[in-house]
Amino acid sequence: MSTAQTALPRAPAAASRAGLPWTALCLLLSALVAAALLLAPYPPLQDFSEWAYQGHLLSRLFQGLPVGDLRLATAPIPNSSVQLLLGLLSLALPPAIAAKLFLLGLVFGALLLALALGRRFQPRAPGAFAALLLTALFLNASFWNGYANFQLGMLILGAWFLLGKEKQGRAGTILAFSLALFFTHAMVFAAFGILLGLTALLERRLRATVLGLLPAAGLTLWYVATGAGGGETEPQGSGGLVAFLAYKLYTLAKLGPYHNFVFAEGGDLAFRPALYWAGAAVNLLFAAGLALALLLGLREAIRARHLPWAPLAAAAVLLGGFALLPDLALNVVNPGERLMLPALLILLLVLPLPPLLLRALGLGAVVLGACILLLVATPQEWQRPVHYTDLEGRRAELFRHRPTAFACKWEEMQRSARTGEAPRQPISFATSLLVGQTYAGCTGRPG
Repeated sequence: MSTAQTALPRAPAAASRAGLPWTALCLLLSALVAAALLLAPYPPLQDFSEWAYQGHLLSRLFQGLPVGDLRLATAPIPNSSVQLLLGLLSLALPPAIAAKLFLLGLVFGALLLALALGRRFQPRAPGAFAALLLTALFLNASFWNGYANFQLGMLILGAWFLLGKEKQGRAGTILAFSLALFFTHAMVFAAFGILLGLTALLERRLRATVLGLLPAAGLTLWYVATGAGGGETEPQGSGGLVAFLAYKLYTLAKLGPYHNFVFAEGGDLAFRPALYWAGAAVNLLFAAGLALALLLGLREAIRARHLPWAPLAAAAVLLGGFALLPDLALNVVNPGERLMLPALLILLLVLPLPPLLLRALGLGAVVLGACILLLVATPQEWQRPVHYTDLEGRRAELFRHRPTAFACKWEEMQRSARTGEAPRQPISFATSLLVGQTYAGCTGRPG
C-alpha cells in the first residue's frame, strides 16, 4: 500500500484534531455563561426575572394557591412555552432553582445544536462556525436581554435544519415544529411559516405543508381575534430617516460579541470608556465581517450553480420585514430584529461560507467570554432596578443590557416561595398565560 493510500484514512482524524481548540472554546464560553447564571444573585438577563416570577405564579395557580386577581388565559397564547415550562418545573423545585435549571438547559442545548450545525453545514470550519452561532445567535444580545421565548424558538428553528429532507416533508413533522414554534415565539413561527411556504411552492409539496401548518395558523387567527398585546412600553423613536437607518445599522452591530451591562451607576461608558469604544468598534467590524462572509458565500453558490432558492427567498422576505418595521410595533420593541435573526440563521446554514473568515468571526467568542468575566468579577448594585428612562447622559449607552430591570420580581418570587404567601407584585408582560392587571417594571413607571 502506498504512502498516499495509508494517509487517506487519517485525514478525518487530523481534521477532527484541528477542530478541538474550537470545540474547547465553545465549551469554555458555555461554561462561562453557566457560571454567570449561577454566581450572580439572580440570572443577569434583563427580562428573565419577570418570566421566572410568572412561572412561579403559574405553579401556584396549578396548585390552587392564591395569586391575587390573576387567572388563566382562555385563548392560545404565543410566546408562552417558557412560562409553562417554568411553571411545571416550579411544581417540583423551588422557583429560583427551576429558573436556573431551565437556563442551564437552554445554554447546553445551544452548545450541542451549534456543534451539530457546524458539522452538518460548514464542514470546512465546523468548530469556528459553532463559535459564531453561539456568539451572534444563541448567546447574543437577545439572550442577555432575557428574551427566553425567542431564544428557545431560535433553537427549535435551528433543530429543524438537522432533519433530513424526507422528514422535513412530512405533515406530522411540520405540525410538531409549527405548534412548538407558535407557543414559543410568534416571530420565529412566522419565519418558519414563510420558509416552509416558499419551499412548498418551489418544490411542489403543498399538501403536506398546508396540513402541517394549518392548526398553528388557526391558533394564530384565534389569538389575533382576541386582541393581542397591550399599551406601549417604550416611546416610539423619532428623528426621521437618518435616525431610522442608524437604528437599523445599530441593530446589525448588536450581532457582535461586545455586551455592555449597565447598572444603577452606569456601564462601561461611565467607568471604562476605552473598553466601551473598543467594544463598539469590534461589534461594527464583526457585523461587517459577517456581511462579507454572506456575500462571499452567495458568490460561491452562484459560481457552483447551487443556489438554495427557497431559503434565500425566505431570508429576503424576512430581511425586507426587518428593513421596513419601526422600532416599536404592537408593543414589541425592535420587532424587525426578531425577523433579521431567523433570516441570518437561514443564510448561515445554506451558504458555503469562507473558512478563513469563519475562523476570524468565531474568535468573537473570546470577546464575549471576556465580557462575561467582567460581569461576574465586578461588584454591582444588584438590588437596585434600572429603568430605561434612567439611562441619560453617560448612562445612555449602546450595546447595553439592564440585568436589574426586574430585580423586584426575583425578590418577590423568593419571598413568596420562602413564606408561602401570595405574591404581591403584578405581572408586567401582557403576552402571558396569566390574565390580570399589568404594571411594567419595578420603579412605578412603564417599561
